[in-house]
This record gives sequence, C-alpha cells and structure tokens, in this order.
Amino acid sequence: MTALAVDFVASYTPSSEAKIAFAWNGRHGADFDDANMAFRTVIGDYFEEHAQACSLPLIAALYRAETQWAKEAWCVRSVVAELAQELLQRGGVAYLDVYLAGACCGMDAYMESGNISLSKTRCEELLAYCKASAFNAEAGLRERWTMLAQRFACLLAGAA
Repeated sequence: MTALAVDFVASYTPSSEAKIAFAWNGRHGADFDDANMAFRTVIGDYFEEHAQACSLPLIAALYRAETQWAKEAWCVRSVVAELAQELLQRGGVAYLDVYLAGACCGMDAYMESGNISLSKTRCEELLAYCKASAFNAEAGLRERWTMLAQRFACLLAGAA
C-alpha cells in the first residue's frame, strides 16, 4: 500500500470525504467517469487488508461512495460486502441508516450489501431495531425497515 493511503486513513476526518466520494460526470457507458474512483479503490484495497485501522466514519464514507457508484455503474465491487459487514458489526444501529441507504442504491448494491456475516448478538440487536422502526415508520419507509428485518432474521438463523 502506498504511504498516501496509510496517511489518508490515519488522518481521516469527515472533511476528507470529498476525496473518496462518488464524483460522477453524469454519463453512462463509455463516457462514464468517477473522478475519485482510482484513489477510492486504493483506499478500499487498504481497507480490505487493514479494516481495523479504518475508522467507522471512513468505512461509512467508502460504503456510501461504493454503493452510489454501483447504482450508476450498473455493477458492484465486492468491497461493498466487506464494508457493510464491518460497518454493522462494529457500528451497530448507529450506522444502520447508512447501511440502509446504500442497500437501496439498486439491485447490485442490495445483493452485495447482504453478503455479510454478523455475530448473533449483533443480528439480534439489528433485528429488534428494524422491527421497531418498521412498526413506527410511515408507509414508505416501513417497507425498507421490514426488508432489513427479514435480512437480519435470515442472518440470525445462520449466526453462531
């Protein structure tokens, strides 16, 4: 990994997010461009090797950018699952809104963000939160919270 990646991760603050955010030119196909993709890939690769060195705000920013990219690029990078898993396992309900927003960035992001494994305790916590949120949500959001509750119920069935 480059010293630039190590320095970026070590000194990351929310004001640094602009360097890794999805910076799309608004075009598709051969004209598609994300000005931050190359650097974000370096940081994502670093995350894959050193997840514990990455702060939760950095992981959330990477997850947001990668799921937004997936929506417009019509494909998804496998790092999305690793980011989602780390975000939820370490961050729990505090990062569930970030997770939900990313999972709703199209079918590719939805599927890849569900390719995770969480502890039984974390699954129980997330499931209870999603059920309560679905119960209290307005109709439009109720479907999303119910979808997440079903996802965590399935994960819980397979959790050790």
